[in-house]
Amino acid sequence: MNIKIIISLVCLLLPIYGVIKKKRIVFYYGYFIFGLMVVFDQLLLFNKTFEDIHLALASLWGIQVILSIPIKLNVDSTSKLAKSAGIKIMTCFSIINFFGAYVVTKYDFAPNEAMYGHILLAILPLLPIYFVLSGNLPNESEVE
Repeated sequence: MNIKIIISLVCLLLPIYGVIKKKRIVFYYGYFIFGLMVVFDQLLLFNKTFEDIHLALASLWGIQVILSIPIKLNVDSTSKLAKSAGIKIMTCFSIINFFGAYVVTKYDFAPNEAMYGHILLAILPLLPIYFVLSGNLPNESEVE
C-alpha cells in the first residue's frame, strides 16, 4: 500500500476520533499532518513542472498547516474569543478541503478517490462548529 494512502487514512481517522472524544488537539493533528503531506507533495510537483497550480495548492494547504498547529490553550475554551477563533478555523478547514475535492476532479496529479477524503475533511469541521454554536462544549478539564 502506498505510504501516502496510509498517511491519508491516519489523517482521516484522527479528526474523527477527535470529534468523537471531543479532543481538540487530536482533531488538529489530522489536519496538520495532512496539510504537511499536501504541501510537500505540491512543492515537489511544482519543482518538476513549474506549474502555478502546485504552488497555489501548497500555499493554500500551508494555511491549513498554520491554522492547525497543535497547541495547548491557556484560554477558557468557553470564552467568546476561543469560540470565535474556533469557528473561523473550522470554516477555513471546510473551505480548503471542499476546494481540494473540486481540484481533484479537475487535475490528474491526485487519484479521484482523494475527493472523498477531502469531502470528509471538509464536513468534519462542521461538527465542532455545531458543538460551539449549540453550547455543547467539553468542560475546561477535558480540553487538551
